[in-house]
Amino acid sequence: MNDKVLIIEDQEETLVVLSASLKSAGYQVKEAANGNEGLKEFREFSPDLVIIDLDIAIQMSIECLRQIKNSSIAPEIIILAEQGEEPQIIEFLRNGAHGYMLKPVGEVDLLLFCVERALEKRELIRKNKLLVSQLRQVAIKDPLTGLYNSRYLQSKLSEEIIRSRRYARPFCVFVIDIDNFKAINHEFGHLFGDHILKKMGEILLRNIRKVDSVFRYGGDEFFILLPETNRDIATGIAMRLLLKIRDCPFSYEGYNHSITASIGSSMFPDKAEDKHELLALAEKALLKAKGVGGDTVFFE
Repeated sequence: MNDKVLIIEDQEETLVVLSASLKSAGYQVKEAANGNEGLKEFREFSPDLVIIDLDIAIQMSIECLRQIKNSSIAPEIIILAEQGEEPQIIEFLRNGAHGYMLKPVGEVDLLLFCVERALEKRELIRKNKLLVSQLRQVAIKDPLTGLYNSRYLQSKLSEEIIRSRRYARPFCVFVIDIDNFKAINHEFGHLFGDHILKKMGEILLRNIRKVDSVFRYGGDEFFILLPETNRDIATGIAMRLLLKIRDCPFSYEGYNHSITASIGSSMFPDKAEDKHELLALAEKALLKAKGVGGDTVFFE
């Protein structure tokens, strides 16, 4: 058992009973006799559960306990209290404590049951948060390339337009299309085509700035959002991308092929008033790039 429990209790007899019982059950236990020691141990020990005396909790304040509860460690909290302290217990329960136990703690089985339930709750919350995070990733990521999908692009574009207007800073977008991709798919098969799409995503991610975002736009098209970028900077980035794509060998199960790409670009707010106009301009520029044979960039 790797669960860690921090006990903050100023009555030595209670502290000894709790600590011995939990250690015997396999828990890792740290002890503190006051609030300052408790906070020090909390930072160093990173416990899954904090068992704290009500009087000490009151001295530390509800706000302090709330900060402990809402920290990145996010431990569960059990209050130790005396009979007649129900109003204070209720206040701490309302502010995030998992439960409480009355002193003296005589029933070890009851103690272990309360600890087990508190830790089960914490694990359930952790799993739920992980599941929500995974579901969010599924909702915004393209399953083949792992890049952001076009649905998420719409949201990010709206956010960037708001930011651009607020701070009067331009931004740029690229629509990137793999030249002759249909012919490649037809000659080498869809598995080779999928390999190209995945590797293309990797090339784009490796050769953009940290502030930029790459999206799978659809089919063999990709999209890059470049915040706070003027045309000169965008041109340099586009030329570097074209070079990296051109120079990268694509090999898969005995098939070898080199590819090129075309880039259509538009700037906000140069000619576009909203994201629909911005996308239409970038697609128009892409058609011009492909119309001259590809492996180039056009701006609209």
